[in-house]
Amino acid sequence: MPQGLMLTDLAIAGFLLIAAKILRVHLSLLQRMYVPSAVLAGLIGLLLGPAVFDVLPWTDTFTANASLLTAALFSALGLATDLPSPRTVAQRAGSLWAFNQIASVSQWLFAGMFGLLLTTLFWPDINPGFGITMSAGFMGGHGSASVVGEIFTSLGWEDGFTLGLTFATVGIFISISVGMLMLQVALKMGWIDTFTTFASMDDHQRKGLVKPGDQQPVMKDTMSSLSVDSFAIHGALVIVVTAFAYLSANFLSSFHDKVSIPTFVTGFLAGMLVRIIAKQTKASRYLCDGAFKHAAGISTDYLIIFGISAIKITVLAQYLMPMVILAIGGVSFTLWLIFWVAPRVIGDDWFEKGIFSWGWLTGTVAMGIALLRIVDPKMRSKVLDDYAIAYVPGSITDIFIISLMPIAMYNGLHWQALGVGLAYIAFVLFIWRFVFNRLSQAKQS
Repeated sequence: MPQGLMLTDLAIAGFLLIAAKILRVHLSLLQRMYVPSAVLAGLIGLLLGPAVFDVLPWTDTFTANASLLTAALFSALGLATDLPSPRTVAQRAGSLWAFNQIASVSQWLFAGMFGLLLTTLFWPDINPGFGITMSAGFMGGHGSASVVGEIFTSLGWEDGFTLGLTFATVGIFISISVGMLMLQVALKMGWIDTFTTFASMDDHQRKGLVKPGDQQPVMKDTMSSLSVDSFAIHGALVIVVTAFAYLSANFLSSFHDKVSIPTFVTGFLAGMLVRIIAKQTKASRYLCDGAFKHAAGISTDYLIIFGISAIKITVLAQYLMPMVILAIGGVSFTLWLIFWVAPRVIGDDWFEKGIFSWGWLTGTVAMGIALLRIVDPKMRSKVLDDYAIAYVPGSITDIFIISLMPIAMYNGLHWQALGVGLAYIAFVLFIWRFVFNRLSQAKQS
């Protein structure tokens, strides 16, 4: 069990987040770049931290905070996640689920194999798992990057932690900048009729604020304050599940020296188990999903701040050229997924779903939502509804690939990982072609 967040670290991160939000509100350049406040706060923390000017009084263990927040993030997500029935997934979001599975698994495979090619032919001194740091940062953001970084660190390659967090940070900027160019192309090709430009946004949208009249409550009161505050119970559930995630992960990892169970796996599964028990006992009537989702959001923002602030500049200097080549290859491959694979698998509304997928394949789900709102501000395409349905079965695959791919690449099981990944993609294509398509045709008839 790691030490908890030190008050000093939390206070510094909080100050950076407030300062970043103020800058985001008042500087139009940051607004035009759609820079999330947490990313800006992390960059300030990196600049003022030990990597550059070293003026912030971080504690000696502040780099470990990202690990703790990752476990809290996935624990909160598990508490807010229902497991949809296979029929619901097939009828509502079958094509999006199929594309997400093909895109995510193939991106991991491409990153792993392309990175292996670079390290074998040009940089043999670099760890063969180098390519995985890109897919971990691009697709999963700072959460997955932290998980993969911890796995590599436990295996003896500490640089993987910094590389993954760097790809996650760079991926956010790539997600928005290239995403805006994709919107311009889509407009010229006639795939969309219009999109919300920066000039057409109102002042609140540009600043990332919600109009007073449009503001909604964060959560509903489910318990009497005479007994206990509602958020106290929700926060307690997140904390208890996070602690259980560490205890269970350590226990399961103790059976073999080469087996390491990530805490995000046990946290997510434990959260879902608690949710199932709450539903069976009717206790779910007194729980609010909004509270858990905001707990996940808080964990994500602070995770980004600590993660970016912990990046080691000296490590990046050693890997700069292979990182640039790997990133170019990753962006090119992901563009191929969006413009070639997505229309053939998704069908109707492929661009709206594709631009959303581009956001989470290179940055985060939040980036995908931001791009989707630009092209579909009234959410008529129901992309987020379909994604919510497809997320849970897709997340199970993510858990396996994030947990096992770094270990396979590090230990030289490259071709075995490629074979398993390609077999799974073939299985998904079979389900999409012979099950989902027939269900869709039967529904239309």
